[in-house]
Amino acid sequence: MDLEDDSERRIGLPRRVNMAEQTGFVGLSHLGLVSSICWASLGGPVVGVDVDEEAVGRLNRQTFPVHEPGLEERFVRHRRSMTFGTDFTLLEECPLVFIARDVPTDEKNAGDVAVVLDLVDRVVPHLRAGAVLVVMSQVPVGFTRALRERIRGARPDLAFELIYWVETLIFGNAVERCLHPERVILGCLEPKAPLPGVLEAGVRRFDAPVLPMRYESAELAKGAVNILLYASVSCANTLSELCETVGADWSEIVPALRMDKRIGGSAYLRPSLGVAGGNLERDLSSLRALCRENGVDSALLDSLKDYNAGRYEWVLQRLRRLVFEDVAHPTIGIWGLAYKKNTHSTKDSFSLRLIQDLRDRATLRIYDPVVPAVKIEGSDPAPDRVESPEEALAGADALVIMTDWDEFAAIDGRKLVDEMRRSVVIDCVGVLEDVCLGVEGVQYVSMGRSPDAAEGGGA
Repeated sequence: MDLEDDSERRIGLPRRVNMAEQTGFVGLSHLGLVSSICWASLGGPVVGVDVDEEAVGRLNRQTFPVHEPGLEERFVRHRRSMTFGTDFTLLEECPLVFIARDVPTDEKNAGDVAVVLDLVDRVVPHLRAGAVLVVMSQVPVGFTRALRERIRGARPDLAFELIYWVETLIFGNAVERCLHPERVILGCLEPKAPLPGVLEAGVRRFDAPVLPMRYESAELAKGAVNILLYASVSCANTLSELCETVGADWSEIVPALRMDKRIGGSAYLRPSLGVAGGNLERDLSSLRALCRENGVDSALLDSLKDYNAGRYEWVLQRLRRLVFEDVAHPTIGIWGLAYKKNTHSTKDSFSLRLIQDLRDRATLRIYDPVVPAVKIEGSDPAPDRVESPEEALAGADALVIMTDWDEFAAIDGRKLVDEMRRSVVIDCVGVLEDVCLGVEGVQYVSMGRSPDAAEGGGA
């Protein structure tokens, strides 16, 4: 393979490669499932292994445990080329093995890599000579180099290659991101050396630049991407809040920003209640700790965390002013439990936090198209979970929209007037902007628009 320069290998269109040997994927959580199924859909058999017997059993029964658009269809289509089991000897004939277990986080969003180390320890005795072991799980800086020494200590005579592959999946868009990455970032022991043949054959199936770099650079690259996204979210929220105060309209400003090449069309510019989902928060926590350990000023990262923590207050302020000042114990419809659309994840979901805060102060009617009923700590009986968005409107004094599901944007604006007792709509994700603005009788409030302008447009 020719090098364009010392930092980038350009992989062209997929070529015909011999992928008859199985590729192993270890860890059948969200990351492992998406990665293994997409890999199988590109050709070549896959074996998936996990210690979790229940997870393996579900897949062998073809019961799908995660929600990702397009993933289940690919799973069904390519099921015959995939084998799932708890027996790690299934990996003995695999020249390429991925560790693809999601890293769990605690209540402080600190990642626990113990589960990754446990899987690696189970895999190592079954690696064949010359195998390539690829860690795809998100790990802290320094992990991969230390892991290499751990493996060498366990099997001193084993010839192997260890690579860190920076995953860039996004909940709700994981299949697209997996099949069509912008680039493939690989942490290597020797970045300027050729990639191992079996790995090179695999990455050739993607029409994307390949960026080999030292282990530590690749580990930090993932965090760097997420911190810049985190900062973008915080900047958008600050500016949208300013718009609400001075009478500007953030939705009018956004197109100008997206046309600026230094910012771009895919920038995180939509206002929100802050960062949720766990991944960005985990990286922020990890990098703050890394700064402190190495004597680097973490003031910027600290300020991002503090600002994000207070952003949730936006929805409570609107509820106090528009609902609770007029109704002592209102009925409130809540649309959305997932932290964003196209996922069933409720990690750090603002919706769950809101339900917790309102459970004793209002009658709640909750709808989400994917997330099943959830247990809200301290709430007995549980809030009323209804079967349709319209049912959540019946007799409601307010509607709060917490997740940007596409089906919400298809609602007939007149239903808000006809079904609700008081047509107050507090849209935390901007999904009903086109539906509500201009509908007589609806008091619509969203981020980035002054309250007086918002109410005047739909009142």
